[in-house]
Amino acid sequence: MYTFAHAQPVASAEQWVPIAVRRELAKAITLMEDAGAELVALAADAAWESDGFRALQELLSRLRDDTGAEVGELAVREWELGG
Repeated sequence: MYTFAHAQPVASAEQWVPIAVRRELAKAITLMEDAGAELVALAADAAWESDGFRALQELLSRLRDDTGAEVGELAVREWELGG
């Protein structure tokens, strides 16, 4: 026969929320770092000698910088949570 009793929680919600937030921040940092790495490769591939490609390369460079800044912000939030 099957039992339908609920398992006792391992941690309270007060303890669980920071753990879940740290895990999500770590995922976000990893995704942003991966995106930044892809932007570096795209900027290198777009290093052609034309106005259009120079504009694309500048845009990709700005996006890479913005991504790096966002990684820094997420890392600060992670540090603030004690991660």
